[in-house]
Amino acid sequence: MRNKDRNSANIWLVRSIIFLILIIFGIFSYIILKEIHKKEAVENEINSLKLQAEKVKQENMRIKEKLSYLGSKDYQKMVAKEKLNLKNPDEQVVILSQRPQKNEEKVTPISEPTVIPQTKPISNFQKWWNYFFE
Repeated sequence: MRNKDRNSANIWLVRSIIFLILIIFGIFSYIILKEIHKKEAVENEINSLKLQAEKVKQENMRIKEKLSYLGSKDYQKMVAKEKLNLKNPDEQVVILSQRPQKNEEKVTPISEPTVIPQTKPISNFQKWWNYFFE
């Protein structure tokens, strides 16, 4: 009988140890899977930040090119001419205005008057008929 009690105690002990090992294995599996998920999230974040950094670099290059153009002598000359009404010493300025000229300078019209022929008014129906069938 003692032997049977020992056997039953040993079986109970083995089952308890196996159960504890399974619980520990489950906990470790959960922790490892959680870390793998975190690692993937961090890698995705790194990739998105790399793309964003590349976009920022391209934007910086575009802005640098624009700044170099805005600082160039050609652009400064253009702004001085257009906005400040300045000119180079060797340039001649010609001003073209859209205002009417004085009476003396106006171009005289042709002396022969043009005759506009009088046409008989046509009804709307006749206009459509002519449009489609003539």
